[in-house]
Amino acid sequence: MSEDGHAIRFEAKVVRFDGPSGWHGVFLPAEAAAEARFFGRANALGAIAVQARIGESRVKTSLFPDKRRDSFLLPLKAELRRREAIAAGSQILVHLTLDT
Repeated sequence: MSEDGHAIRFEAKVVRFDGPSGWHGVFLPAEAAAEARFFGRANALGAIAVQARIGESRVKTSLFPDKRRDSFLLPLKAELRRREAIAAGSQILVHLTLDT
């Protein structure tokens, strides 16, 4: 939980992005994205530092704004995907708190 007690919980489908590294991530559903806009201070790129719990794993990461979808992207590093057996197309439960 963040210091102000605010957390965001959502389910989303993992997508794989084309490119040399083939990175993966999830887009926040509309309701979660609306909450995230008030979640914390964004840096110069609009990213918001968060802590994410997915399965048994906790990671420090960032939400990145996606203006085209009016949402945020949460990238999923390879190590996390291996540890939690996550692949493109997986439906995952995510708990986010502000990284203080």
